[in-house]
Amino acid sequence: MRRRSFIGSCAGAAAGMAIASRVLAAPQAKSSDAARALSALNEARKLEVAGNFDALRGAYHSDAIRVEPGSLQPNLGRATIVEGARAGFKQRKLLYFYYRQPEVLVVGNAALVVSNYEAGYSMDGKVAEDSGKATNVVLLGPSQPLVAQDVVVPNIYAGGYGPLGTALTPPRFGLFPLRVLGPDPMTAKSAGGGENDVLYKQVRQINDSWVTGKSEDLLRYASSRGVFLVGDYSPYYISGAADVRQHFADFYKTSKVNFVRETDPTVRIWGNMAAVAFNFDLDYTINGNTKRSPGRAVYTFTRGTPGPQWTMVACAASHLVLREIGDPYPIAGNS
Repeated sequence: MRRRSFIGSCAGAAAGMAIASRVLAAPQAKSSDAARALSALNEARKLEVAGNFDALRGAYHSDAIRVEPGSLQPNLGRATIVEGARAGFKQRKLLYFYYRQPEVLVVGNAALVVSNYEAGYSMDGKVAEDSGKATNVVLLGPSQPLVAQDVVVPNIYAGGYGPLGTALTPPRFGLFPLRVLGPDPMTAKSAGGGENDVLYKQVRQINDSWVTGKSEDLLRYASSRGVFLVGDYSPYYISGAADVRQHFADFYKTSKVNFVRETDPTVRIWGNMAAVAFNFDLDYTINGNTKRSPGRAVYTFTRGTPGPQWTMVACAASHLVLREIGDPYPIAGNS
């Protein structure tokens, strides 16, 4: 397991994916709501595969956010999301996108869906396949469900063969380029005021738990219904609060996080669910070697009582971008 990516994938969060079993037992998670949310995600992907971008606009909420390795910045709003998908379609035609082992948490009229994924693309006449994890928010409402959050985190290493049985191409991902953060990235103090700043303060408090090395600080801001922590380090998950605590204990035997600086925050609020997207500058030390790993993250929150006004239910972070838009060097040798 690559320790750099393991820590970086949630020191903008925590790294990995923690799934508390009580998420599935949440009384709000009606099977019909979960099915509607999953159907909305699958239908949106089918429209993207078909290249039906006019219809795809209707699948997204007007205030949606999409974060994936094909862009260095979040795509905000349905028009920008669809145009980004249209532009990507010309270079990497999406052949399929499957949501695997989905977990669904319904809160009011919103559903959080966290899953593995398998995707295939046609690139220069060849099939490129990869896998990873996804975090989505679907707004249910009385009529058509709409996708509000679409976050894709590819695995840093995929398996030897994709789901179509074809050999995987060499890694097509580069590392998130440090230059994107600017010459002297400083911690952003505001995300626009009001409730946006309440959420962004929560993000900084969660990130501070990695600097202090106190797992309970992170868990204090997590939802009592469970928390999902998603990273690009491997296809394996951290499962539940006990494993989060164990990871802290193991990591701090040999390592420490020196700082995490958040930049360029973007907040979206949809009723009782919200997302904070940001870039981060991570500095950490492992076995006496200090490293710097920039990346980007999206934390998803629900309104929570008692305790903090907002509690984290999902944290997704990645260091990976498509090589043609990021730094053009391979993953190997940059651990």
